[in-house]
Amino acid sequence: MKRMTAAFLILALFASMGAVLSSCGEDITDSSAIAEGIDGGWTKPASPVVTEELKKILDKACETLAGMEYIPVAYLGSQVVAGTNHSFLCKARASYEDAEAYYAVVTVYEDLEGNAEILNEVMTDIVAESGDAPGAWTETATPELTDEAKDALAKACEALTGMEYTPVALLATQAVSGTNYRIFCEAAASVPGDVSSYVILVVNRDPQGGAEIVETLLFEKEEYTQIANPVVEYGSDEESLESAEKHVGFRLDIPADIKADQYIVISGKILEVDFEAGYIRKSAGSDDISGDYNEYAETAEKDIGGKTVTLKGNGGRIYLAIWTDGGYTYCVGMYDGVTEDRMASLAEAVK
Repeated sequence: MKRMTAAFLILALFASMGAVLSSCGEDITDSSAIAEGIDGGWTKPASPVVTEELKKILDKACETLAGMEYIPVAYLGSQVVAGTNHSFLCKARASYEDAEAYYAVVTVYEDLEGNAEILNEVMTDIVAESGDAPGAWTETATPELTDEAKDALAKACEALTGMEYTPVALLATQAVSGTNYRIFCEAAASVPGDVSSYVILVVNRDPQGGAEIVETLLFEKEEYTQIANPVVEYGSDEESLESAEKHVGFRLDIPADIKADQYIVISGKILEVDFEAGYIRKSAGSDDISGDYNEYAETAEKDIGGKTVTLKGNGGRIYLAIWTDGGYTYCVGMYDGVTEDRMASLAEAVK
């Protein structure tokens, strides 16, 4: 799915605690999809698991934080600005003995030099409870959605209309009469133009196989603090490319069979080409400018046209190629993955 680089989206959150009839969108059974673009330039990750690299970014942002600690639960997405914004679902806890932990969405800004700071937090009064006592909630070892949790949510939504819930992460389970699932979701009204908000649903699956939403926990309405988005968008023709090249001060050659949808300059340094199946980036320096923080099962270095190119992918398909050459850093990202030969031909042609 094509990456979008529009202005920063301020998530609209629910203004009412009233009951709303709800239905689930088609996405609820597809948690394995490769990252897709969402409004405002935010990109959803392929997995909500917080990798060690992402945890280090959050830890760095919290180094000077006093009186509060943030424990990452799930990774919600990234946005390229003058660096990268990262969105985390966290457990927020005051730094004193026996303090309760509450769920919060935390936005972290990572600049191009690797520094990090917290931009803002959307706090809630939802207690991240768990324990060992019978009937207590048990936190999941990973936020990855299980088939059982997805099936329970889908079943619970079958007869409901008016809202669409897209599950993002499984937070906890509880043994009751059947099983309760605490699921972090995006929610949007089934009307044109509505934008998503975050909710936590408690879904009960009874022993007979029935399911229902027994509780809806809403996040407080707070706007995200935003920084200026230094994205300059150009057209898709040769004249637009020339203008973008003048902006960054270097040329970019792309494969002849790639039809650009748009040329983009990010923070005056990164030249990006968006096309239907992916994107290409170039910048001066040696940093990884891909903006792709997914953890891939397969990583290999290959000599391609005299360049050492790092290829990353899953299941034999390559989603990302990154390399440096002649004082510049490059990347090619393919949303649905391609064969190694196809990625090699793309990387060889990009200069």
